Amino acid sequence: MEIFSVHYFLLCFSFFILISLTVTIVMKPLQNIKFQFLVKVFQVVLLVIPAAIFAQQAEENEDQEIIENFARSEDSEEFTFDGSIDDLANLKKHPLNLNRASAGELAEILFLEPQQIDELQRYIQKHGKLISIYELQAVPLWDIATIKRVLPYIRVDENLQDLHVPVKDLFTKGNTQFVTRYQQQIEKTNGYLIPTDTNKQYYQGSPFRLFMRFRYTYGTQMSYGITADKDAGEEFFKRSNKRGFDFYSAHFFLRNRKQLKALALGDYEVRLGQGLIMWTGFGYRKSPAVMMIKRNGPKLRPYTSVNEFRFLRGGAFTLGFKDWEVTAFASYKLLDANVVSQTLSDTSINEEEYFSALLSTGYHRTQSEIAKREMVGQLTTGGNVSYNKRNWHIGANAVYTRYFKPYNKDLSPYALYDFSAQQLVNASVDYHVIFRNIHLFGENGVSSNGGFGLLNGAIISLDKKVDMGIVHRYYSKNFQTIYGGSFGERSHPQNEHGLYLSLSVRPVKMLQLDAFFDLYMHPWLKYLTDAPSWGNENYFQATVKPNKKSEIYLRYRFETKKRNSPLNDLPLDYVVNETRQGLRYQHRFNVTNELTISNRVETSFYSLQGNKTEVGFVIYQDIAYKKLGFPLSGNARFAIFRTPSYNSRIYTYENDVLYSFSIPALYGNGIRYYLTLRYSATRWLDFWVRWSQTFRSDTQVIGSGLYQINGNKKSEIKVQMRLRF
Repeated sequence: MEIFSVHYFLLCFSFFILISLTVTIVMKPLQNIKFQFLVKVFQVVLLVIPAAIFAQQAEENEDQEIIENFARSEDSEEFTFDGSIDDLANLKKHPLNLNRASAGELAEILFLEPQQIDELQRYIQKHGKLISIYELQAVPLWDIATIKRVLPYIRVDENLQDLHVPVKDLFTKGNTQFVTRYQQQIEKTNGYLIPTDTNKQYYQGSPFRLFMRFRYTYGTQMSYGITADKDAGEEFFKRSNKRGFDFYSAHFFLRNRKQLKALALGDYEVRLGQGLIMWTGFGYRKSPAVMMIKRNGPKLRPYTSVNEFRFLRGGAFTLGFKDWEVTAFASYKLLDANVVSQTLSDTSINEEEYFSALLSTGYHRTQSEIAKREMVGQLTTGGNVSYNKRNWHIGANAVYTRYFKPYNKDLSPYALYDFSAQQLVNASVDYHVIFRNIHLFGENGVSSNGGFGLLNGAIISLDKKVDMGIVHRYYSKNFQTIYGGSFGERSHPQNEHGLYLSLSVRPVKMLQLDAFFDLYMHPWLKYLTDAPSWGNENYFQATVKPNKKSEIYLRYRFETKKRNSPLNDLPLDYVVNETRQGLRYQHRFNVTNELTISNRVETSFYSLQGNKTEVGFVIYQDIAYKKLGFPLSGNARFAIFRTPSYNSRIYTYENDVLYSFSIPALYGNGIRYYLTLRYSATRWLDFWVRWSQTFRSDTQVIGSGLYQINGNKKSEIKVQMRLRF
């Protein structure tokens, strides 16, 4: 206990010194009294108040900790991953039988890497069915840490109900969950101010956001439910939105009923091959999980999120006949679009309507946004035929998309080869082959306009302690897809040629080294880059776990690419180098079984050729508490940041209420803090409340346009309830 006390005191004292130096030396004198007061309060709390009283829970549950590894790579203000949390929670109640689970089902345990799944299935094929969970220690690449994390989601017993669950049990012995969440930004933005000029846009509705979801599940075999969501600024049960919520989603999903491998009705996701021509769900991109480069998972999944664009609505099924699988899907939905009427003759009687842009935000707050709601019908059909053996697989995929109005996109030079027609056909072939310690995979396809896309990769286990990954992709400048989402520098597979190399080394038990190098080029122009260009990204992370209670990692990231020079005064833009670098140090320490503290120091460097290099930093402290059997838990953070502009912003993942994630971009000079509390009233009833606030000392205005706050602080409250029965 004495050693622990010294360790904890030194950790807190060092962080106290860092904050004091930051506030008094690095940052300019703060004019905001509240800002100074909050910093002083935090310093006192850190050293004086007992940590066991102040601290709150690090994660809402261990499932969110798993997902954070993927969320860290996303550069966006919000991150939707609630469907995957649901799946993990269901697996806890209905664990997968390792002796029967397919590679796709195992991939739903997010932290399992492709080579670990391969080694498990190879082991079962060679030695027969697992007799005990403890036998996993003999499976290559399955270390003790992996086994401990996977235990809640797996089993190895032989239960006949795995194959023959009575229909009555599917509908009566599952789990029902109802979740409702209210959130609101406290400070009003310009969007809620009714202008005197009637031509100006403003938000028609109230400033709160409301989310509700009902879902019934029986393991991963059956699911049905409904989701409803109203965004801030949208009307609620009046005028433009008399139906109440702005977005409704419903689904029914059935899996593994003899030859019927999957049946989806309502809203669902489709994931084919490596995502080259169709991938509507979350997919791995370049991230700290450097070996997560191969897409896995079932072809069909129920859709339970609130993104109003990237899903299908209709019906789909997968049938299995021994080694063959056949998947077919059909979808029709209305999309937001900017529709234009064009007069075809002088009499102005004959008019043709076309749309010039699709809108994917899902916002319907202003009159302009409301007028563009559900203006174009989209029909999507397609399917997959695959032949699957234990160590290899080959599949053929096809997708047809048609819009019920002509698409006449305003093609700027950089968008000259983008899709701008009424229909599109895509076809591809995907494969994977496992040979000894080498896992080959890929997908190669074409679009009906003559474009093509190639993606091929390999995961190689060079040694028990060394893994290597390779991905080569070539997406022609005229390769067009609607729902493509394969691996690459950008989220859409087009106008890119690249080579990705990754390495994961575990030289000793306590140390892991991860790195990747990605070199890419764009054969045609792209947004803000008026010339063919190239770029590269480098990543390195060293993770040290000196004991079971502590984890330290150091991360460095470097990326350079081309973009138009802002200093250009010539008729044609010329491109210059844009460089971003980031250095991060994080130390996480489990003080006790209930208490966790985490410190992070991160710097960012941004330079645009011809301009001065910007240097920014973030320092934060996380404190978390969760005691088994105690109803109250939570987590808190205090962060200080300083960056010269938005260009040198730093994204920080934040723990949130269950099913909600945020990754705010911190820039300017200021502080940000949040506190999240969870109260488990009973085994079936939980409440969450979250308060977050950002203070800026360098400005009296936050944001711009309709998002502008006339003040230097931004606050948000969230309240959530979950009912389970």
